[in-house]
Amino acid sequence: MSTESLERAALELLSRALDVVSAERAEWVRQQAGDNHALADRVLAMLAAEGAGSGRFRTGGAGGDIVEPAAPKRVGAYQITSVIGQGGMGAVYKGVRISGNFDHTVAIKIIRPGVLSDALIDRFLRERQTLAALNHPNIARLYDGGEMEDGAPYIVMEYVDGQPILDWVAEESTPLSERLRMFLDLCHAVHYAHQNLVIHRDITPSNVLVTQDGQVKLIDFGISRPQEDRAEHVLAAGGSAKPSLSYTPGYAAPERSQGASANTLSDIYSLGKLLQDLIGPESQTADLQAIIAMATATAPEDRYASVDALIEDIQNYLSGRAVNAHGAGGLYRFGKFVGRHSISVAAGVVVFLGLSAALAATYVQYTRAEKALGVANTRFAEARELSQSLVYDVYDSISRVSGTMEPRQALANVVRDYVNDLSVDEDAPDDVMFEVGIIKSRLSDLYGGVGMANLGDTDTSYALLKDAESTLEALLQRDPQDTATMAELVMVLRSVTMQNLNYRHDIEAAEVANRKALALAQRGVAIGDANERTLLRHVWSCRTDALQIMLSKGESEAALESVRQWRKELTPEMFAQLGGGEEMAAYLAIQEAEFLTQLQRGEEAVEPLQYAISFREQALKDSPKNYYQMTQLMVALGEMSTALRQTPGKAESLEYADKAVALARQIQEADPQDAGGPEGLSSMLMKKADTLVTLQDYQAAKAALEEATALSISLVQQFPDDLFYESLLFMALDHSVETDLAMNGWETLWSCELLKKAAQTVPIREKLSDPDSAHDLDELSTLTDQACLP
Repeated sequence: MSTESLERAALELLSRALDVVSAERAEWVRQQAGDNHALADRVLAMLAAEGAGSGRFRTGGAGGDIVEPAAPKRVGAYQITSVIGQGGMGAVYKGVRISGNFDHTVAIKIIRPGVLSDALIDRFLRERQTLAALNHPNIARLYDGGEMEDGAPYIVMEYVDGQPILDWVAEESTPLSERLRMFLDLCHAVHYAHQNLVIHRDITPSNVLVTQDGQVKLIDFGISRPQEDRAEHVLAAGGSAKPSLSYTPGYAAPERSQGASANTLSDIYSLGKLLQDLIGPESQTADLQAIIAMATATAPEDRYASVDALIEDIQNYLSGRAVNAHGAGGLYRFGKFVGRHSISVAAGVVVFLGLSAALAATYVQYTRAEKALGVANTRFAEARELSQSLVYDVYDSISRVSGTMEPRQALANVVRDYVNDLSVDEDAPDDVMFEVGIIKSRLSDLYGGVGMANLGDTDTSYALLKDAESTLEALLQRDPQDTATMAELVMVLRSVTMQNLNYRHDIEAAEVANRKALALAQRGVAIGDANERTLLRHVWSCRTDALQIMLSKGESEAALESVRQWRKELTPEMFAQLGGGEEMAAYLAIQEAEFLTQLQRGEEAVEPLQYAISFREQALKDSPKNYYQMTQLMVALGEMSTALRQTPGKAESLEYADKAVALARQIQEADPQDAGGPEGLSSMLMKKADTLVTLQDYQAAKAALEEATALSISLVQQFPDDLFYESLLFMALDHSVETDLAMNGWETLWSCELLKKAAQTVPIREKLSDPDSAHDLDELSTLTDQACLP
């Protein structure tokens, strides 16, 4: 190991050693250094030089000597007033704002220049970004950050004038109930951080301060996200790596010392150890011992599933209720009930004796309820946490943004195995069943949702949908007036409708699901509670689904009549009832145009398309990466190309086709994992080719169709059993043959090469003989037999 590497590793280890009790530091350093005796000797020498009075600076390691530079007089807009602490990698200063018209006292961390590796510099910058995103009354805020003239990075944070929590409660002789209240404040802060995908990684008494007025403040985050940077290691002998030292022995979960990544469960372990020290052995009742034991279980899977669950048990204890960690049966819970209602229970003893026979008869029902509670607490705790932190917050925030298929697939991998093995017990609580239904519905969208970025696994998607439908229907049977369940079930049925229509080509099944969804939405609106507006929107959405079914059945005239009537019904009054109907109006405008172009009435389609395009373009200005708005604008531009091709102004049709293709390429490039990208691009290239054929630019049309066919073949190869992508391929081949005939007659069919490539992908003879009125595949099969395939 080079001298520079040794110094960097030593100062990293020194920084953490200062958080260990003095009497244990030497042994701890030797354990961490392992066989690297030079590293251990250097750190022990630094500790000796550092002296007992040295301050602490808990942000990681550094290289260079340990001679502290003179304190700067000014950092940014702040004047340094005193030193709070110094350590191996830099110092913490107290500062006051010297510019502006208000007083502001802060803590400023400065990293000594030249002592951080590139990885640790990145880590320090991540700490600034992490803390800046957190805004909670029990978390020390980040105000500012930057670099000094010599390149040293710094961050300006909230100055917490307080003491470590164990010192504070000892000096104040704080009663147990108040200590638990302070612990709850800390837990709420950690839970908030976890909801924002931030792990603390080093929850210790010295990182939990209490202000003079008793407010808890969590400081000095260990710089992390749930997917921890695996490069954060200390070099040991021979260039090997030791686990990250962003934790304090005694409070770190056992798996951390073995090199495991920090996660929410390791933070829960640290909270349990802190609770143990906070209340002391003299105050540890059986319930509190059970809570501590569960939080600090050696196996991560035996701990509380979330900080929220730990909070719930502390609150149960404070209110005299049964704690979930205790694991006792009916007598324990009955005892807790007596403790909360001793007067009422004493007065009812005589009544109880008189009803003892009835009580015995109902014991079976009680045992069943007890079992249901156990199931909910153990089997479904993960479902609640997943649905709240992943499916609701994370999924909703990224699903609207293009280019997010990779993190969405990672999300699916986290949830999928659990959900696949999940079977909802008939006694499961309502809220658990509701959340499981939502989880399966959202996962279905991710695997194969229609009209959104997806992984292209339509079979898995449909199976999840049907599971969600069964779960929500069972829940609705418990309470037929539950409009929240109705609303979610309508969404699932709409997805069933569109998947049957677009992927499974089962129009009859699509119609059944659509009628069921519409009737349920209308029933919910009639109930008229807080979900009325949501269900009214669903009524309108079910109408749009019905239009798609009509389009697939070739009922363009009937569909046109319906959509024009519904557009008239979107009055200002209806907009008010819907809470804004512009999105629906734009969608119906595109659908009206599609029906008109099918009827070769392109001139009439221009007006509704102009309205839809204008709306979509403005929506994209407001939200430039919104996947839904991008795809809807692409569809509108492509349909405008079709409409103009049916008018005298054919040249303008190519302009819109080019815009549609360009936007389709942008969608595909933003997220190569999204199966909808090549699908949309292939469709828009076909529209462009149609316009080019009309303009008799056959070579350009040929190039567009060759690309469209190649994209379709790729999708069929990726998803060989998916009829939707096979249908897309046949459509491209159909366009190619028709263009070829217009270009060459029967002389030299270049499209035969495309047909032969496709024949290697799917059994074309068999597939093309299937009836498909939309693309006239029978005719294509005949052409193929005559011209290309012997």
